[in-house]
Amino acid sequence: MITLIQKNQQLFILGALILFVMIVLWALQYGIIRYGQTVLTQTLRYWAVLKQYLSRSKRLIRLRNNYPKIYHALSQRLHIQHFYGLPLTLLILVMGYILSLFFGLVEDVVTSDTIVAMDYFASHQMSMLSESPIVKFFILITSFASTATTCLIIFLTCVLCWVIRQRYIVIGLMVATLGSTVFTFLSKLLFHRDRPADILLFERTDSFPSGHATVTVALYGFLAYLVIRFSHSFTRQVRVLVITVFFSILVGLSRIVLNEHYLSDVLGGYLVGALWLTVAMSVTEWLGASHRIDWQTEWSVANIRLVWLSIVCVIIGTVLYAALYQFPLLL
Repeated sequence: MITLIQKNQQLFILGALILFVMIVLWALQYGIIRYGQTVLTQTLRYWAVLKQYLSRSKRLIRLRNNYPKIYHALSQRLHIQHFYGLPLTLLILVMGYILSLFFGLVEDVVTSDTIVAMDYFASHQMSMLSESPIVKFFILITSFASTATTCLIIFLTCVLCWVIRQRYIVIGLMVATLGSTVFTFLSKLLFHRDRPADILLFERTDSFPSGHATVTVALYGFLAYLVIRFSHSFTRQVRVLVITVFFSILVGLSRIVLNEHYLSDVLGGYLVGALWLTVAMSVTEWLGASHRIDWQTEWSVANIRLVWLSIVCVIIGTVLYAALYQFPLLL
């Protein structure tokens, strides 16, 4: 057994990593489903108590009396009843935090910090799997974030939004996909980073950040957000979130296994995708608050069947794309 592990060390580590991620996500899902609503209720209760305490603060009372406009603007940021209050404040804070993480990653990449050494180490280890059968699996996974597949998904989503008469959702979809795509394209031109030497599938674009990782978080994340928003089951919402996170990790891992990107490229792609996903969610929530999107719309049996038909079309299209275009690149 030990000899077998030593001969397939990289494959064993990769399998152990995927298993570890699955266990962590399962535990997280279990914890959220079992305790999430209780924690949320307690948090809202503590938040109400904190607001009452702050309303009696002498300093805040002085601020309200001396600067009523400033006090009103600040107090509006703490309301949880409408989108323009605490939800918008949190979304802006999240966007700022993601941007700071991205700029920090860029600084590490540019200054050849520790993460670059990790990039080369991971790339070297993955190059030893170039003859492994696992490569074909990851080619199929990475094909779900290809340009052809994402265009198909966008088209089918637009058709579905038109059928259910929720056309304004398309605006958020375009913000997530086009915004992240343009940002990634400009970033590649700016940083002009070469791809790993042992790349398995030929790519014409530069390396940083990973476009596949970006579109996975931006597009699939937005689709998961729509499912969560339309769903009335807390358990289903949590499971959709966990599955989307696991799928995003698999796609990012596929870019590293295939030596299409360095580790930092994938991390950068995740951050760019998360940034534009947050922007798209903010725009969509604003449209919902303006009564342009009805989250309580009833889904007919025909509409649900259309969703499943779209999923089947995406799977078949991805398999055909991988078989007819991606796999021949290995030969």
